[in-house]
Amino acid sequence: MYQWLDLVAPYVALIALAVAAAALVWAFRQQRQLRSLSAQYQALTFDTQGGSLEQVLAGHLDNVRAAREQAAAALEIVRQAERLSASHVQHVGLLRYNPFSHTGGDQSFVLALADHDGNGAIVNSLHAREGTRVYAKPLVAWQSTSTLTEEEQTAIGKARGLTPVAVNGNGKVR
Repeated sequence: MYQWLDLVAPYVALIALAVAAAALVWAFRQQRQLRSLSAQYQALTFDTQGGSLEQVLAGHLDNVRAAREQAAAALEIVRQAERLSASHVQHVGLLRYNPFSHTGGDQSFVLALADHDGNGAIVNSLHAREGTRVYAKPLVAWQSTSTLTEEEQTAIGKARGLTPVAVNGNGKVR
């Protein structure tokens, strides 16, 4: 009466065995993944005084928020310092020269002092046997309302970085 069952039973047993083997392989794989995830979880929560992953992540988020606030504050300080520094003397050009052939040495000098925008002053010291005279001229956007001498223009060029600084054989700047 159940002859068909006797014929199919070996095949059903083989299929059941294959399903059981596949389930066993799947279970071992899941066990390995669970161990890996457990190890990663332990590494993330290590040294957290028994805290959970949620607590660790919340702590990290708090740290990130604090770091962002500190970075924003530092950026504002940098921007403020940049605004303030634009008006400070940033460019300096010095030129020593001899305006009179009958005196010895380069005792006279021109000093160009300017801020970021080229605003400042030119100080010219003329040394002669009778004495030394000092003159100052305003500097606005690298230009002066007063007539500039060649030496003063050279000092402005040095301050702007346009004129190369010459060095004599003794290693001194000319």
